Order: sequence, then structure tokens, then C-alpha cells
Amino acid sequence: MKILFITHDTTRTGAPMVLLHFLRWLKKNKPQVQIDVLALRCGNMEEEFQENCSNYYNYLLETKTNSLSIIERILKKLHLYKQKNKKEVFISSIASKGYDVIYANTIVSIPMAVALKKVSLNSKVLAHVHELNTVINQLLPNFNQYVESVDGFITASNLVANNLIKNRLVDRKLVSNIYSCALVDTNSKALSKKEQNRFVVGASGHVSWRKGYDVFLQVASYINKHYDANNIVFEWVGSINKDVKFIVEADIQKMGLQNRVHFIGELKDPSLKYSNFDVFLMTSREDPFPLVCIEIGMLGKPIISFQNAVGTNEVLKDGGGVVVPYLDIEEMSKCIMKYYDDKKLLEEHGDYNKSAFSNFTPDLICPKYYAEILRVLDK
Repeated sequence: MKILFITHDTTRTGAPMVLLHFLRWLKKNKPQVQIDVLALRCGNMEEEFQENCSNYYNYLLETKTNSLSIIERILKKLHLYKQKNKKEVFISSIASKGYDVIYANTIVSIPMAVALKKVSLNSKVLAHVHELNTVINQLLPNFNQYVESVDGFITASNLVANNLIKNRLVDRKLVSNIYSCALVDTNSKALSKKEQNRFVVGASGHVSWRKGYDVFLQVASYINKHYDANNIVFEWVGSINKDVKFIVEADIQKMGLQNRVHFIGELKDPSLKYSNFDVFLMTSREDPFPLVCIEIGMLGKPIISFQNAVGTNEVLKDGGGVVVPYLDIEEMSKCIMKYYDDKKLLEEHGDYNKSAFSNFTPDLICPKYYAEILRVLDK
């Protein structure tokens, strides 16, 4: 079997990380499968992707247009030279390799997958959707135009599946919900012990509107104003663009939170920092099934998130955290203080998560992804 995996980029973020876990599992457990990867953009995990596939294609590099020579420019003016469309040549070249399945990881990858299918004809397209409605509207507003060319959908949570079925008119029979996976060495001696004199409220993700960094700041401000708990600090782990960093730093200063709030930046191994959190604040406005919640859960930390916004709420419904009304900063703050005051509750919810999220390892989840590939192939 030959599979082409298309990733929108190779950054150290959720969807690419899930795909990388799957590639490693395939390489180890299904050596008979040829694994190729097409990255639409590169990123800081490019080497890891290259190490776990047979052939790796960098779309931007492969389709980069070179400057014409003097002779070519003259011939072009005389209409005696026609420059080849590198994108069309590339698509034709990749399609000719005869992939059995084209696996589009995220909606951004779907147009390329469909374009390849139209040329190759015999390939099946399996789309792994990690996005909810607002992000689909932002990144692929004409999503519905591609639906009939997709042979199957994997969704990261029931929240994502329901959105495709109800709002995007995808046939329920084409949709298989398989939760994401993550890997944390919970037995690592490197995981530091908690600092007893601080209560750390953590958050993580690329600092953006969708992740709700502004909500994180407002919760910190609310607690700073309404509660006498000077040992509560707020730490955010994740990449931050230069322009956004200036805005965040200005907000922190104007809110008088310099000693309360810290944006750490991106870490190669964030689990060391996560192990120091007491509570995790999931302030996302939309998050299908964030890997950080799996990692945090595996480390035994309670999670507070917004209703109708986060796929991991499906795991928290019976314990392990609190789901508060959407963008309700006051309620989110109250929940933090409840954990702050009740160490028994903190421990109970942490233990629940450690057990519940232990089911989302690559060894348990990746076989389900592979089974879905086989199902689509047999259609």
C-alpha cells in the first residue's frame, strides 16, 4: 500500500503532532506500507517528518518559480516560449506515483488532496478534520465544494463530527470520530515537583485570538482584583508572534499584572513546565480536541474550559475539571479559586484525568486511524 500524507505545515502544533505520532507508529508497526509526506509549508518539525517517511516533498520549494534567462525572456516576448506551470507539473508528477490513499491532515490540505485525486483517478481521499465551524469559514469557506470528492472523514471529536454533519451536510456514514493522541512520559524523573509556595494556573498554545489569550489575561485580572491570593501566578506556554507579543506585554503592564502573568514562549518539551501547573485553563474559543489537554490530563491536572467550544469537554463530562458557560470570566475565576481552596478536589479531579486521558496514547489511537484507511480503501 502507498499512502501520501498531506500536512498543512510541520510546526510543533496539534494537528501536525498527531500526524507525526501516526507516521512513527506506521513506520514501526506497518513496515510494508510506503509512507510519503507532502508538506504545504515547512516548520520546526520538518526533520522529524523527513525521518519517518520514504519520500518527503516541500510544496513551496518544489513549485518555486525560477527567474527566466535573457534568452527565455526574449523568446517569451516573441511568443516562442511558454513557461511551464510548476504547480500543475508538480501535481501531475505526484499523482503519477499511484497512491492508494491520499490522507489530508486538516482542512487546509483537502484542496491539494482533491486536486491530486482528479489527476490520479484511482486514489481515495481520507480527510482528517481537526477544525470547527469558525476556522473552516476562515480557512476554507468553500469547504462544501470538496465534500463529494472525499471518500471518508476522520474527526477529532464528536463536536467536530456534529458540525460536519449538521452544518456542512456531510453524510454521517462517511464520518468516523477518533479522538487525537499524545505522548507524555509521566514516569520521567525529569518532571519537577511542585513548588509549594505558588499556585500555578497554566495555559498553552500559539498565542492567538482562537486560543483566547485575552481571556486568560482577563481571568488573571479578575482574580487579582477580587481575591486575596498573592501566590497565584499565571503561565502560558506557546509560540507568540512578534507583533502579538508587543500587544500582550502592553496589556500586562496596563493591567498591573507584571508579577502575576508570564508568557513563557514555545518549549521543545513543555511537559516539564506542565508538571508545575496546578490547574489548566483552556480558554480557547474553538478547539476540536487539543493535544495539550491530553498531555495535561496524563499529568493529573484539572482542566477548566468553555461550554460548546472544546472537544475534550466530552472526556470531562464525568469529572476531571469544570466546563463553564462560554466566555464567562467570572465563573472561570471562581472555579480556579475553588481548586485553590480545596486541595482534595484538586487531587480527585487530577486523578480522574490521569486515568481518563491514559486512553489517548499513539499505541491505542493510531490502530484506529489505520483501520479507517483500510475501510476507505475497501469502499
